[in-house]
Amino acid sequence: MHGTLSSCGKDGGGEEGRYYVKYTGETSTVHLVETTYTVAMDTGVDTYKTSGFGSDYSVTVGPVKKGFQAEISCRIVGESEYGVKSQRVTIEVSRDREPFAQKATGTARATYVIDY
Repeated sequence: MHGTLSSCGKDGGGEEGRYYVKYTGETSTVHLVETTYTVAMDTGVDTYKTSGFGSDYSVTVGPVKKGFQAEISCRIVGESEYGVKSQRVTIEVSRDREPFAQKATGTARATYVIDY
């Protein structure tokens, strides 16, 4: 499993909340494949590649501001649709040290705009 915490900027402390986004991805395949995860970060886009019979991926980004568009996508190279046992991506958001809450999920792509 891959995981990092990306932080940018100063500690705001104002009335606006501090948001953190947790991206996760899970794949399982019949054949050896390359899996590429692409996620929106507070500083741009990040890509993580792995190879095997599937992969797990997790990264936490933040703090980000209200209005941040969280996005994760997963692309499996070298596998037909019949060789994929399972594939799932998830976006969770935490505000001001609250527990993470699931906001979006999908098979190969999920997006969520922080609006609370």
